[in-house]
Amino acid sequence: MIERPQRVGRWRDAMGMSLAAVALDGRSPFAKQVPVALLFVLSLGMTAVVPSVSVSSVVALVASVVLMGAVTLLAAVLPRFDPAGRLVLVVPAVDFIIIGVFRFATGQSLSIFAALLILPMVWMAFSPQRFNVVYAFSGVCVVFLIPFILGATVADLPSELGRSFFATVAFALAAAVISDLARLSRRNIAQLQAAQVSTMTELEQASEVQKALLPEAQVQASGFEYAGVCLPAKTIGGDFYDWYSAGEETCFTLGDVMGKGVGAGIIAATLRAVVRSGRGHDDIAVAVQRASEMFALDFERTGAFATLFHARLDETTGVVRYIDAGHGLTLHVRADGTWNRLASLDLPVGMPMTESWTVQQLLLEPGDTLISCSDGILDLYDGTVESLRHIAYIVSVSSSAANVIVRIGALIDDANLHDDDITILALRRPERVRTTIYADDRLYAE
Repeated sequence: MIERPQRVGRWRDAMGMSLAAVALDGRSPFAKQVPVALLFVLSLGMTAVVPSVSVSSVVALVASVVLMGAVTLLAAVLPRFDPAGRLVLVVPAVDFIIIGVFRFATGQSLSIFAALLILPMVWMAFSPQRFNVVYAFSGVCVVFLIPFILGATVADLPSELGRSFFATVAFALAAAVISDLARLSRRNIAQLQAAQVSTMTELEQASEVQKALLPEAQVQASGFEYAGVCLPAKTIGGDFYDWYSAGEETCFTLGDVMGKGVGAGIIAATLRAVVRSGRGHDDIAVAVQRASEMFALDFERTGAFATLFHARLDETTGVVRYIDAGHGLTLHVRADGTWNRLASLDLPVGMPMTESWTVQQLLLEPGDTLISCSDGILDLYDGTVESLRHIAYIVSVSSSAANVIVRIGALIDDANLHDDDITILALRRPERVRTTIYADDRLYAE
């Protein structure tokens, strides 16, 4: 616990260096050259307005201006002729020469514009090419030697050479430090990218496992249809739906764990397993009670709870027994289009319960549909439970449980983005199909 702030500090430092490296490496040669050219123009203006800055060579001044324009133009067109960037360091190399000539033109070896070499030096030192420090050091040497090569006259030449030497060493050390920072930054970037790839791979694998835990997309058995969909807002979600055989009946569940992401997904998978463990008991309250006890044990540490709709269908009679634990987003849509929202009489699982769970029941007539949704579906409308009337209408005009899911899925696709997990579970009892039978030239309808 004590080391955590230090680790966070080191992480932030690494991120800062990494971002600096990315910012410089990702720029085009022209974008890197523009600051050099602007600083050169500013220095050029100073020669005209600052009395202490003298022009010692007009020819050298004109030559430096022409060369700066040419190399800036080169930086703009270079990516077209050298997309791989093999010749990119030609631009700062010419900048060093220009700065050396400019120094000769504005005071020779005593020129105040030696600091102009900082930008091309940083450019070279940050470059990933081998020997970048050597190139930067060579460029600094060029800047300080060109005035002497062009014939600078100095009263005390040894003193000036010594000053230039120490300045060159100082700039070279700065280039070495910059190069080392760039190397560390690129290494940090590589590590961050590798960690991101590893994390994304793990999340995708976890997402595939979560999808594999869902029941089949569509089921039709014993005169009833089941269909569902689960769309997490992130790679992993905290919603789930499930259905499975329990003797001569079928259990089906929709759960919505508070929160999103990996933590909610882990809790949802655990909740699903605990609820399934009650399949051997005829009393559906057993499964819900086990789930609530499991949540209650960890509630103080995790603060987690979940709403749950858990039911059991008797396929012979169409009777559905159910417990709504704080969910309240389940509709009974009848064949004639009328509907009602099933009341939630109990708290979410994980909350302290002083009374037993309330088991309710309803009868699914032919043509009726039972649909349960997570609260993410409300965000497609105005976010209130009144939005469920739209879901009821979609159900009433759908031809099957699968068609309900398809229609709502299209609605979700139109919304493009959803900030919360969306899960839907539909159970439908199709209307009895009339079949026509011909026998003995008489017509029978069954």
